[in-house]
Amino acid sequence: MRRIVTIAVFITVFAIGAAFSAINTDPIAVNYYLGSIIAPLSVIIVLSIVAGIILGATIIFSSTLRLRYENRRLSKKLKVSEQEIDSLRILPIKDEH
Repeated sequence: MRRIVTIAVFITVFAIGAAFSAINTDPIAVNYYLGSIIAPLSVIIVLSIVAGIILGATIIFSSTLRLRYENRRLSKKLKVSEQEIDSLRILPIKDEH
């Protein structure tokens, strides 16, 4: 069921994107530091969306790497603490009374 919903959403987004591209065919000029480019409006919008997705994925990936590192560090610390507790449990109790 989930796969069917995913395919239906993909087809819907693709159809809306195709209709958007068909309507917005006017060429526009985009000026940037190194030059300029003339392309249809729909292409410029799609490139902007793709650039945003790539930038967002990069930021999420970097934060995920930081969290994985922190998780690994805490796991090692927990393992050392558990080994210390186990070694303390093995020691016999000496009663000096």
